[in-house]
Amino acid sequence: MTGHARREHGYALTMSTPTFQFDTAAAILIGGGSTRMGSPKQHVLVHGVPMGKRVIAIAQDAGCHVVVSGPKDAMRGTPNITDLPRHAGHGPLAGIEAVLASGIASRWLILPCDMPHLTTASITRLLAAKADIAAFADPTDQSSALHLPLVVSTTMLEPLSAYLESGRRSIGGWLAGHSITLAEPLGQREAENINSV
Repeated sequence: MTGHARREHGYALTMSTPTFQFDTAAAILIGGGSTRMGSPKQHVLVHGVPMGKRVIAIAQDAGCHVVVSGPKDAMRGTPNITDLPRHAGHGPLAGIEAVLASGIASRWLILPCDMPHLTTASITRLLAAKADIAAFADPTDQSSALHLPLVVSTTMLEPLSAYLESGRRSIGGWLAGHSITLAEPLGQREAENINSV
């Protein structure tokens, strides 16, 4: 972001960083059509609780302000951010771009709605990694990262937008072009995506 100057008490002050409402917030990605499940996956019950609500509660327990990234009313009662028009419908990266551009927080915890067995302890561990991008190490190859969950700084907005402008949409492809701080891997149950019932 380009800085600008303003005068206060006769001194020129350079304003180079935006003011955010939160240092860190969480975005729950809810964007797919859930064709394998036949209904919106965020509403699928896991132990009697909708998956989306379980993931929201985990992020809130970790101290994060929470929004949903996806269609309007995807999770009623939770603030919603939709894709930017130029990349609407371009998958999870478009959702990440929209939350980074929202001005709400300087750093974002990005969670998929279909990992309901994540724990607050693991999310807190990921949030402790102070880096532009942080992810859990892949348990099958600890030198590489799981694509989600992620912690992403708003400093990554410009390269992410450029990646989408090039026509690419893969989270893995975008991550491959950047330095990532890796947290210890998740346990097998926590890392499980629920994509079918």
